[in-house]
Amino acid sequence: MRFSLRKDLINHHDINIINFHNGQDINFIINIYSDSNQTALQVLCNNTRNIGNTVVIIGDFNIRDSDWDPNVQYHSIHMEDLMSIADSLDLELAIPINPGPTRFTDNEHDSNSILDLVFMNPNNAGFNKHILNPDIHLPSDHVPLIIDVGIKEENIDFTFQAIKKDNKEEEAFIRDIIKGVRNIDTSNLKSPEDIQRCITIISTTFKVVWSTHSTTKRITKHFKEWWNEQCTECINKYHETGNINS
Repeated sequence: MRFSLRKDLINHHDINIINFHNGQDINFIINIYSDSNQTALQVLCNNTRNIGNTVVIIGDFNIRDSDWDPNVQYHSIHMEDLMSIADSLDLELAIPINPGPTRFTDNEHDSNSILDLVFMNPNNAGFNKHILNPDIHLPSDHVPLIIDVGIKEENIDFTFQAIKKDNKEEEAFIRDIIKGVRNIDTSNLKSPEDIQRCITIISTTFKVVWSTHSTTKRITKHFKEWWNEQCTECINKYHETGNINS
């Protein structure tokens, strides 16, 4: 799975958009810092049409609001823009397992607050399961958020029948093919129908012997014996485009 920073979608120093391919799907992760003037929030609000399937939006939104902070008794004028962005990307506000402030203040006249938020699709396995970890915030006045995001497993998985070269099964396969072909009666091939009958018997002989001696092999991303330069080129194209058929 390869991740790319997408400054071509939104080129703003306080917005990081990362995409990754999972199968043929392109997914996005958005991190944002919005200052007290909500500059980055407005930029994101005006550009969500450029962004596809978003797994999570996380960041310091600098918005105090009663919807997520029980110590606040009012709605921020910026809350509507934030919720509009989330709605346009099919995301909802996620609640941590251990709710609490995400920013600690040094000012005795001010209170700790909840400014760092997570928005995810409610169907995601990680929804409402992230954790605040104030014990590792170190010099920062913000609490780290630990998130597990549910992403379906990338599965490029194919099977094929094979006989390993230079082993007993290969010897048995060749022996049975020779035996089967020798036993075919070719003494009376006088018409197209006779020839077709003989061809069918030969074909059936090969199919039965192959089925008897071959084993099922599974090609996965961990399978190495068949890998060559063409495979490397194909997988690189797949990582770049997300299209398995490219």
